[in-house]
Amino acid sequence: MRSLVLFVVCAWCTSCINHSISFQDLDYSIEEQQREASLSLIIDDELEREIRIKSAMTGLAHNWNARPVTMMKQVADIEMPQMFKHYEVVATPDGDTKEKRIDLWIAISDYTFANHKATITLSAIAKAPDGTSLFESWYTESGETQGGKMFWGGAFAMKSAMRQSSLAALQAIFARLRADLASAL
Repeated sequence: MRSLVLFVVCAWCTSCINHSISFQDLDYSIEEQQREASLSLIIDDELEREIRIKSAMTGLAHNWNARPVTMMKQVADIEMPQMFKHYEVVATPDGDTKEKRIDLWIAISDYTFANHKATITLSAIAKAPDGTSLFESWYTESGETQGGKMFWGGAFAMKSAMRQSSLAALQAIFARLRADLASAL
């Protein structure tokens, strides 16, 4: 009877474990020439939005709450200042047409973590200062699979696996986005 009570208490205590996933201390360099142009980034999504992920391999008692919009903003805040001399995140464009500025709307339209990897779809719309469309694109990329890490590390490695795969997918997306922005300039 004691073992049954101990089992129920342990199951109840571990069934409510939630882990929030975003990047921490993220810093890297891109091979991109900085341009004199300005970029205003408008994020068409809720930064705090979470997507719940479960994995049988790492324990069904755990929930990993991915924050893909926050991760996307963290990557943009690293990469865009390296590409543009003037970069800012704004709620809406200010309508100033005097400077050579691009308004870029981005949103995560899909985020999944399945088959041991993250797959992200990002939509982007770039407009010139006069409001004309420069490009409108959808980017879908998958990060590296993290099955080995998840198998050997279990719940302890799941957070790292999600971060690593999500970062790889976002970096691939932003590489394509930067190429489109360079062509638009």
